[in-house]
Amino acid sequence: MIKKLRHYLAFTKPGISRAQILTVSIGYFLAKQSIHIDQIFIYLVLGTYCFSAAACGANNFIEVDFDKKMNRTNSRELVLGSITKAEALFIIFLLLIFASYLILKINLATFFVSIITVIIYVAVYTPLKRFSWINTHVGAIPGALPLIGGWVATDTPLHLAGVSLFFTLFCWQIPHFYALSIMYFDDYKSAGFRMLPNQIGGIAATKRQILFFTILMILSSVYPFLIGFLSHVYLIGVLMLSFVFVRFVLKANQDLIENAKKLFILSIIYLPLWFTLIIVDIVLN
Repeated sequence: MIKKLRHYLAFTKPGISRAQILTVSIGYFLAKQSIHIDQIFIYLVLGTYCFSAAACGANNFIEVDFDKKMNRTNSRELVLGSITKAEALFIIFLLLIFASYLILKINLATFFVSIITVIIYVAVYTPLKRFSWINTHVGAIPGALPLIGGWVATDTPLHLAGVSLFFTLFCWQIPHFYALSIMYFDDYKSAGFRMLPNQIGGIAATKRQILFFTILMILSSVYPFLIGFLSHVYLIGVLMLSFVFVRFVLKANQDLIENAKKLFILSIIYLPLWFTLIIVDIVLN
């Protein structure tokens, strides 16, 4: 029984769900302007986890035949037969029902954001990977929407600071996932996924987009300070992070294939540090 539960958890990619929990928490704390754990926050975290797990499970269900062709994904639960398709559908259904119950206890706005996030991820981003490289940009939307979901869960009117940080998170995903798609260049190509790096002229275009979205990420991350929403503590920290990030992007673009893994790791380090800066600023102010 315990082994079966492990397979169920692995099927829903809990790592991605944890990332969305972090993102939705940041949105909640930003709107509250305090680190406050209450009943609404608990509903929000549990509901977000379940919605995210359901979306990831649906992605695995839809792409099982493609996952078989990729070294990165050929050990997933459905590919190996560790769980059946019927079990997979049942898990997805239960997660959606439980998530809906929890989020509806908060408000309709949070439920709407959550549902839109799942729909874009499952019904738009997932099939789009087989047709257009623009899928990365589309996929960045549900990756960033939980921040807005956390914000509206507080019943606080949406502020430009929240919108700018949503855009920061959106932009961060472009270099992050482009680096990943270069690392698994052959995998994505053999599976028939149209990622920008494996298109004609794609490496040069990928370099331009990584630099462009890195600059936009920095500008949008600074904006909450410019409108007085976050303090000098946040500004100093985010400028230091931005300097390191853009310096490495400029260096990595000289040989992006060679430096893709380093860029991917740097992006992973950047995100929790950026979130930490926001938390520290909220606590100190």
